[in-house]
Amino acid sequence: MDNKMQSFDPNYDDDDLDDDEFDEDGNPRPVKVEFDLPALLLAWQDQSPDNSYYLDTLSGAVKLVNPNLFDLKELTDEIERHKYRYLYLPKPERGQMRDNLKDFQKTIDDPAFNRVLDMAFESPHPLESFIKILSGRPEELERFKQFRESRAMIKLKQWLQANALHDKWKV
Repeated sequence: MDNKMQSFDPNYDDDDLDDDEFDEDGNPRPVKVEFDLPALLLAWQDQSPDNSYYLDTLSGAVKLVNPNLFDLKELTDEIERHKYRYLYLPKPERGQMRDNLKDFQKTIDDPAFNRVLDMAFESPHPLESFIKILSGRPEELERFKQFRESRAMIKLKQWLQANALHDKWKV
């Protein structure tokens, strides 16, 4: 039996390996993960204290954790078992929503309508009140939805960057 070491053939191609997974130096390429951006934005903007969201960094799925879920224990066990792959999506900072409402209000040129919008801030639920008032002006409501989404997208991109995910995600 010959114990000679076989030399490495640089032209060898293993059909079981996907060549696109590695760069020319043999290093793994960064994985591009796609995710449901509307679901991620919805989770980012959800202010319900009962809802928590986790981002699965491998699949791109957004997982909702709510005390009323049928499979709550199974889901929380999964997140605990695989802490490295799940990232908690933080709730908006205290006062951030109010600041966003005030910033949007500054874009409205109608002083009388602005006084009506001021009443939303007296409500225990200013966002819902703000939306209710804007619903009388569909074009302003649509503009507010776009404004709110753009603000959430800015925060979301900052969060992705802070978690070193900005180069792995298609946003």
